[in-house]
Amino acid sequence: MFNDQSSLNLEPTHIDTTPEPAPELQPKKPKRLGMIALITVFAIAFGGVAWFWLLRHPSESTETATVHLEPLEVETTTAAQESIAGDSSLTGTIESVETVTTTSRIQGQIKSLPVAEGDRVKAGQVLAIIDVKDIQAQGNQALAAIAQAQAGVTVAAAAQTQAMASKTQAEAQLNQAEAGQQQAEAQLQEAQAQLADAQLNQRRMTMLQKDGAVSQSQLDQANTQVALIQARIKQAKAGIEQANRGIDRAKAGVQQASSQVKQAEAGVEQARSQVQQAKAGQQQTLANLNYGTVTAPFAGVITKKHTEVGAIAGPGQPIVTLESTNRLRLSVAVPESLISLVRLGDEVKVQLDSVNRSVTGHVRQIVPSANLNSRSFTVKVALDNSYKLMPGMFGRLELPRETRTVMMIPQNAVFKRGQLEGVYVIVANDIAQLRWVKTGKVQENKVEIVSGLEAGDRVITSNVEELRDGQQVVANQ
Repeated sequence: MFNDQSSLNLEPTHIDTTPEPAPELQPKKPKRLGMIALITVFAIAFGGVAWFWLLRHPSESTETATVHLEPLEVETTTAAQESIAGDSSLTGTIESVETVTTTSRIQGQIKSLPVAEGDRVKAGQVLAIIDVKDIQAQGNQALAAIAQAQAGVTVAAAAQTQAMASKTQAEAQLNQAEAGQQQAEAQLQEAQAQLADAQLNQRRMTMLQKDGAVSQSQLDQANTQVALIQARIKQAKAGIEQANRGIDRAKAGVQQASSQVKQAEAGVEQARSQVQQAKAGQQQTLANLNYGTVTAPFAGVITKKHTEVGAIAGPGQPIVTLESTNRLRLSVAVPESLISLVRLGDEVKVQLDSVNRSVTGHVRQIVPSANLNSRSFTVKVALDNSYKLMPGMFGRLELPRETRTVMMIPQNAVFKRGQLEGVYVIVANDIAQLRWVKTGKVQENKVEIVSGLEAGDRVITSNVEELRDGQQVVANQ
């Protein structure tokens, strides 16, 4: 029965081998993020604990890699509590007491400007050279003006001499006329006296002739004598009138000559004035020639250049600004609430962060008017520039108030490693142990230790840059 293959379907059967799709899985991202966050928190916490442990146990830090170093001799001090005055710290700006902007006093082109901003210069050092060719030409003109004025003096002096000679001559003529007047008046007086005698004799002769005592010729002789004397009197009067006219003419001549003398003297003075004026012009020219070289009035630093080589400088035009670095002061605004702590002449402390120093200053000026906006007073504190400070740096004025007790150690015991500050203390077996510290105020070469040390710790104050944590030391007491 099975041989009838025609009744059987022997075609091969197709089997589907495609895998069935897996069931969909729900996303688990929130759970995965939570795990990551938890791991991060544990890592940060572990890192913080490790860092804190390293700070508290620096001897076990990586600096212990060098353990076989030779013992190092060091100086030490004992960390101790000290009472210091609490301060109100006010920030101010360091400025120069002497500041000047040099200017040109002449017109000319700048030929040389051998300084740059930031250069230090000495007193009298050349800052700029200005072309003075035009001024030299003016100097030649001034010399010519002097020569011309001196020639004018010579001419005026000659005129003065001639006028004085004319005056002398006029005065001589006046004297001569006055002498002629005196002589004529004397002749008149003499003739008048003779006339009186002659007239008396004439009357006597007339009477005697009537009596026949004298002859007619004797009477005629007496009459003739009277007539002659009267003629002499008339002549004398004419001479006096002529002498008076001569005196008037002489006086007019003297007056004219005197006027000419005054004019000549004025001419001489004017000529001499012109000489002085010409010489003043020459001196000004010489001064202007000197002004062609601009020098530093004092030693300092060039803080600004206002012009360049080749520019035309004019009178009053700024060239460079110079600030003295020898005499500096701190300018600080003190609030109204603290101004009572400041007095002229007070010795105050100024903290200079740029040199990490606390220095002593003296109050030299308190501006008596407060700023209306800030209600503060400007105070000027004179500083000693022993640390090569520069204008524009910052400084902090420390105004003492209440006192407080803090731990202080010498400033040279502290060293820096990046942003951290540390000290070395001596522990058992004379081992130098690193302690990271937090510092506070600096006062008189000592620094406040806010944290990291305890009173009684033996702090190393020398060779701190050479030390290594865990190194043995030999302490010099």
